[in-house]
Amino acid sequence: MKRKRLQLIIGGFIIFGGIGGLIVYSFNQSLVFDHSVAEYLADPTLQRTNCRIYGKVKPDSVTRAAGGIGVSFAVTDGVREVPVIFAKEIPDTFKENGDVVVEGRPDSSGVFQARMLLAKCPSKYEKEGMEERKDPGGKAPYPGGGS
Repeated sequence: MKRKRLQLIIGGFIIFGGIGGLIVYSFNQSLVFDHSVAEYLADPTLQRTNCRIYGKVKPDSVTRAAGGIGVSFAVTDGVREVPVIFAKEIPDTFKENGDVVVEGRPDSSGVFQARMLLAKCPSKYEKEGMEERKDPGGKAPYPGGGS
């Protein structure tokens, strides 16, 4: 009887340990942290994994793909830059010298292959922009709304 109970306890530890290990492994694989261009270029381990890079779109580096789907550009921190290719539909707010976040991983030639591109447009959400759109009664409309 004791032997059977011991086997049951050991089997339970193995099963629950395996499930716990799979949960931890999958959680670690799904974590993606934001890094500046300088952090990305300084850490070789980042250049082999999925990560996010934030910075600005380098002026005069944007080349749109034929047909309008996809773009290649460089993301920069003002000093250093990383070449990026994004092969999906480009957000309307994407522009030269605009803030951008790209998520993906580099290919064998060092070009960052972005799966996701977030283009920020702070002018739509800044307080100054809201002040300009006030109605005559002095009330600001909701963001993005008309007067």
